[in-house]
Amino acid sequence: MKFPTLFTFCLLITGFATAQDASTPAVFAYRTAMSGTSPTASDGYRDFRSKRERTLLGDLDFTGAWGGPTYNYSSTGDDWSLVRGGFGGLEFGKSVFLGYGGWKSRESFTTDQAPLIGDRPEYEFRHGGFIIAVAPGAENVVHPRITAIIGPGRIDVAGEGRDRMLVGQLMGGAEINLFQWFRLGLEGGYRFAGGVDSELVTSQDVSGAVVQIEARFGWSW
Repeated sequence: MKFPTLFTFCLLITGFATAQDASTPAVFAYRTAMSGTSPTASDGYRDFRSKRERTLLGDLDFTGAWGGPTYNYSSTGDDWSLVRGGFGGLEFGKSVFLGYGGWKSRESFTTDQAPLIGDRPEYEFRHGGFIIAVAPGAENVVHPRITAIIGPGRIDVAGEGRDRMLVGQLMGGAEINLFQWFRLGLEGGYRFAGGVDSELVTSQDVSGAVVQIEARFGWSW
């Protein structure tokens, strides 16, 4: 092969190599060898983290599972009635709880105002809902906790029948870590009801203050 031809061939090979994407394995290995450095696992992890899709709970690790019974007293008219139920769910990042629960009145509810004739209407009340709770400083023996519940509910009115509605409940209070597997929650708040379509009972009748005690059994790791 003559010298000019060999020189031209070398120029073509050099131009082709330069045009390749620097991210290809061959070029990457060549540049690594020439620079005397090597990629590390942390470099790849940082690149993955920078490109990962951001989500609301994406940075919270699954840290536990909890469940247990709930007892609360709910205002109903001028009285208070016992509501009992239970819940279960998962804990994330030691301080965020997501779950579901259901509750039912153990005593009849009454309306705020008596009708012109007869006694106040009585009704049975139950509701369920999704739970989201936040407990800052959950590693402390006593720490605050804020809980929100939203879901379907229903009332069974004596002499009228059944009516369905939407129930929301917002509470705040304290949680006590008695053991690693047992916590006790003391909370107070307000229950909101909407969509009640009854001639005897209104959304205002179903809404009211709530005082609650809840035993929570489970484990956090």
